[in-house]
Amino acid sequence: MSRKRWTHDTRRMRQGGTERGDGTVYDWWSRHPRALDLLYELAFLGRESTFRQRAIETLDPGTGETVLEMGCGNGNSFPALRAGVASSGSVLGFDVSGGMTGAARKRIREAGWENVHVVRGDARRLPVADRAADAAYASMSLSAVSDPHGAVESIRDALRPGGRFVVLDAQPFRGWPWRLLNPCLVPIARRTTEWVPEVDLPDTLRQVFAEVSISTFNGGSIFVAVARKRPG
Repeated sequence: MSRKRWTHDTRRMRQGGTERGDGTVYDWWSRHPRALDLLYELAFLGRESTFRQRAIETLDPGTGETVLEMGCGNGNSFPALRAGVASSGSVLGFDVSGGMTGAARKRIREAGWENVHVVRGDARRLPVADRAADAAYASMSLSAVSDPHGAVESIRDALRPGGRFVVLDAQPFRGWPWRLLNPCLVPIARRTTEWVPEVDLPDTLRQVFAEVSISTFNGGSIFVAVARKRPG
């Protein structure tokens, strides 16, 4: 995807407000990367790398493809996404947090990637034309969006027919006896990450996409979903 195809909406994204707040919670996490790493280790119960690898393999970014990442954070998924699309493809990440987008841009500069870009803005107002992307990815971000249905619709519109959207995210424990921990863990997670646990993300994906499959792990608290846009 050429730079011109997505920069035309950058100004609108910057003026469009934030998804839930002003991004200051994630600005704090961007300044404390070691604490963020620890948070993810706790969220994934020590299996972070396993689940991230599974999600990327499910997305299966291909050479020459255009891939969007919703809530890209500090760009920790960029190496895997960029390796998949290779130099002939492109990756566009977007995030509401100025601190996170700054950290992601630093990662890009240090790596010397010319085909990876970051934009700060609202997930409901993507800086791409309809049907411009082959695939989209969201890792531990969709559950922090105040309007996930609107964000998922924006992703769907940005995908070409047959395109796929892979989500790696967390939800309250579903299985017994893990769900006994929810009264303690859910309030903490909500305050520290702007998590919105009331929203059933798998159901939201099913409302918007023609085909959705879900795999759950860790007592149902972690899931990998792949949603496909109807071809044609």
